[in-house]
Amino acid sequence: MTKLSICIPVETAAQNALPLVTMLLENQSADFEIVIAKPADVSLTDALTGLATSETRVMTTDAPAGITRQLLWRHAVSAAKGDWVTLVNPGDVIESELATMVAYLETSSPDVDALAWNVLQIDRHAEPGKASSVAIPARYHIDKLDKTGMLKAFFYWENSLNVPKMPYGLHHAAIRRSLVDALLQLPQPSDWSTPVPQYEWAAKVLLFSNELAFSARPMSAVSTSPFAAAPPVHPWNFPFHSGLGLTGAVAEVQFHVLRELDTPWSGGSEAFVRATVIDCMMETGRETYKNKGNAYFAALKGFEGGHLAPFFRPEFHEIRPKDTRRGLHDGALLIDRFIGGARDAAEFYTMIKPILTPVGLICGGTLLGKDGKAI
Repeated sequence: MTKLSICIPVETAAQNALPLVTMLLENQSADFEIVIAKPADVSLTDALTGLATSETRVMTTDAPAGITRQLLWRHAVSAAKGDWVTLVNPGDVIESELATMVAYLETSSPDVDALAWNVLQIDRHAEPGKASSVAIPARYHIDKLDKTGMLKAFFYWENSLNVPKMPYGLHHAAIRRSLVDALLQLPQPSDWSTPVPQYEWAAKVLLFSNELAFSARPMSAVSTSPFAAAPPVHPWNFPFHSGLGLTGAVAEVQFHVLRELDTPWSGGSEAFVRATVIDCMMETGRETYKNKGNAYFAALKGFEGGHLAPFFRPEFHEIRPKDTRRGLHDGALLIDRFIGGARDAAEFYTMIKPILTPVGLICGGTLLGKDGKAI
């Protein structure tokens, strides 16, 4: 069986996965497959279609036209055949040597069924001179993380920003086949939908996984963009939803995943309110900030008698100082977001990869050459 499946959902014709697929295929010896999932009414570029026809490690699968993002991701995972599965979007970048890392984990930590790593966040809309530094972790070890701590971080919002600090799931993380099959056997949501399915997978992976491993070494970079608030798609009377902002969208996902398991939502705390405050304060436009703040405050007043509303006290800051530090600080190497003229996630990762510890050295002490073979 193939060691790793890399799923790439393509939602619109404007999303071109060719650069990512081409980069991955440069590693001719890595044991992976690429699963490109798209709605039936979306066309791929001729070059990508030709590559999928000629390259045995690339397959395409069509989902019904008009499918939601949430179900498109599920469709992609259902088509994957690898021992481990991960998912990234067309504008992101991920290392093909992830196949080496998961193979190593199978022998070194056989109970691990969920792997996460430091994901580099690259804002494709950032402007030179206005972007903060990017932190590259100085550590590179693979450690086990406490599941109880991750449950508190996700469902109780401990130490969160506007989203929980919990890296596990499917999006820019990897899960073992046994866990994939278990999650696909859960009832498929039919009465709700979310624009952020990464948090649905995060919730379920965290609840049903056996053991969690974390690589301090980055293995991917995500092309970030501002969250676009969307009206909720569910009939349930829950005040927090994707129409408020990203924090509301995550809470909405938590509510529905727990509801499907007959468990009440447990996120109503001061830590959650702090996350809503941060979500508001990330807005740089006063009117947008005001509208979002009013919406969150109304939702908090409507939740459990409004006991959390008094803790909601955001402050507007139109101008924020950027982190322009460079070099080693607190266990991380801070570098310029536009190092070497990098414009997007792929170019940034290409520039910084030579300074990252080789995956082979982390996974058993073998140094791999450019062809993926041991030196």
